[in-house]
Amino acid sequence: MDEKLVMVFTTNVDKRFNLTVNNPKAGITPAEVEAEAARIIAEDILRPVQGIPVSLYSAKIVNTATTVLK
Repeated sequence: MDEKLVMVFTTNVDKRFNLTVNNPKAGITPAEVEAEAARIIAEDILRPVQGIPVSLYSAKIVNTATTVLK
């Protein structure tokens, strides 16, 4: 099963931007995610078309399973 961390940021133009991290470390805590989001915002390194991220709106771990049919 694959895991992804999906961080949703609110941007400076009041839109949302999703940042997906494949295979986040096992047992990552909400505090660690919030700290990393704050670092990303503070370092001002992302420039998506939705605008500059200014706050973390939400974060979740998504588990996916792949079944090969052929």
